[in-house]
Amino acid sequence: MIRDIAGRQNHSVKLARKLQKKKHRRERGLLVGEGMDLLAAAWEAGAELREVLVRRDLVDTLPGGLVERARLVAGPGGQQGLDLGICDAETLDYASSLGGAADVIFTSVLPARNLSDVPLGAGLSLFLDGVGDPGNVGTIVRSMVAFGGIGVFCSPGTADPFGPKALRAGMGAQFLLPVVVEVTPDDLRARLAAVRVRGEAVPDIWIADPHEGEDVRSVTKGQAALVVLGAERTGPGYEWGEARRVTVWQHRFDSLNVAMAATILAYELAAGATAQER
Repeated sequence: MIRDIAGRQNHSVKLARKLQKKKHRRERGLLVGEGMDLLAAAWEAGAELREVLVRRDLVDTLPGGLVERARLVAGPGGQQGLDLGICDAETLDYASSLGGAADVIFTSVLPARNLSDVPLGAGLSLFLDGVGDPGNVGTIVRSMVAFGGIGVFCSPGTADPFGPKALRAGMGAQFLLPVVVEVTPDDLRARLAAVRVRGEAVPDIWIADPHEGEDVRSVTKGQAALVVLGAERTGPGYEWGEARRVTVWQHRFDSLNVAMAATILAYELAAGATAQER
């Protein structure tokens, strides 16, 4: 369906604003994203788009095929239609979380992922334990896609990887990689135990430590690994007694934030697998 939208009281505008909060995203099973590049990434990845709000002068710049999809009428057992709302700049800016100059806002079904979707013994995965900055979380997911990671797990205390800020930082990576939320250390340990009982490959467990541990450059590359990253000041909130520690060597002081460290770790530890794929 294609329709004109005017005014702040429109249901679609109010929904976009509500979805800026995690509570409403979880209740409705939807996320909200902003920006033409992010929309294009979601569209190309096959995300389940529900609604697109676009400035009137930018309709012709929407990803190819999206307008045609909006003209479809969903029938019994048919393809889900897409609502396309054409807005003036003032209405779109009101719906935006960016504080103005919005070009497009879209809603999409939250990807439904769980631990069993990630074959832990098949490559590099990350567990983010208390990483609170959404920009860092989005960047980490983006880096994992770039370097061939197989999944990212987020603890209850980690910023929502599907929030607007994390989505912008990830540039659509969340639509390409399994990202599992609300995962506790006990959940992860239980999953690892089940994998071990079935005789499947079990990853090495590493704790990312900014101060001590094996230099990541000396670690054997390409083996299955699960790396735990915590908050920059306090580290992981759970003790993984059997885990080894890995560090990114720094010349003088702690100059790497968690996203930068995760990117280097992903590049180094997934290097063997990505080289084989090439």
